[in-house]
Amino acid sequence: MPSKKKIRPPAVIGLGVDLAEVSRIRRLAVRSPGFLRRCFTPKELAYSLKHLNNYERLAARFAVKEAVIKALDAKDLALKDIEVENTLSGRPLVKVKGFPGVSLMVSISHTGRYACAAVIALK
Repeated sequence: MPSKKKIRPPAVIGLGVDLAEVSRIRRLAVRSPGFLRRCFTPKELAYSLKHLNNYERLAARFAVKEAVIKALDAKDLALKDIEVENTLSGRPLVKVKGFPGVSLMVSISHTGRYACAAVIALK
């Protein structure tokens, strides 16, 4: 009788959570114009800046990036190597350069004052 292979569930590598103040992101963007180009990809900027609550969306993406770094325990990972997109349904999807075989579960929320993100990294 052939043996059945056990299907193993994905292993959790790490969990990251971050909270960002919308006013801080707005202040950094105004004081240092290069801040946005250093932290966000062109796609992220195009998506966020076309909305009225653009700084909320930027703060949410910033929180995701920080949460990804925590979940992967990768302090040297550049913020622009992490890209946040949305599926057609609006669910966030994150791509990270240099981490093949890793998938990320992401949740984002934001208000006029704060943005938060939670990320679970799976192998």
